[in-house]
Amino acid sequence: MKSQKEESYKEIVKALLSDEIVTVPTETVEGYAVSLNSKKAIDDLMLKKDRGFDSGKIFTLVPENVESIEKYVIIPAEAKPLIKKYIPGEITLIMPKNKSFKNYYFNHFDSIGIRIPDHPLFKDILPLVGPIILTSANPRGGTPKSITGHLPSTIIDFTGKTPKIIRQGNLKVL
Repeated sequence: MKSQKEESYKEIVKALLSDEIVTVPTETVEGYAVSLNSKKAIDDLMLKKDRGFDSGKIFTLVPENVESIEKYVIIPAEAKPLIKKYIPGEITLIMPKNKSFKNYYFNHFDSIGIRIPDHPLFKDILPLVGPIILTSANPRGGTPKSITGHLPSTIIDFTGKTPKIIRQGNLKVL
């Protein structure tokens, strides 16, 4: 007999592989997720979040695992200790995009925010669906829905001369 958790995870995997937007729990706030490789799902997510390529806000990339981060971004030396200590976790690191990474959505940007939530769902689904795009499950300008009572992830930008906190969440690192 399968647990309810296994059934819901299978439904999420099926939906992601079927070009759908799924609502997912994280250890911070509830999120919307789509497959990184689904143009249709990405377009649907942009419409749902009222976010264009020129909106100034970029969706977060969740790589398939920590070891694959360098496929997507160039990791500055200052970011390496944070990756080692806090990923997976409540942190999003904005880093310069790896020029060899080509993607319908991320081709429009020079940097990418990377995050791997520390929630069991992601350990189970990422090996099956590969990298995903993740954003908070709220309307544009609305307050993210928190299941845990936590704040959204801490965001640190590593694209300038010095790291800069863009949003302070529960995790305090700088």
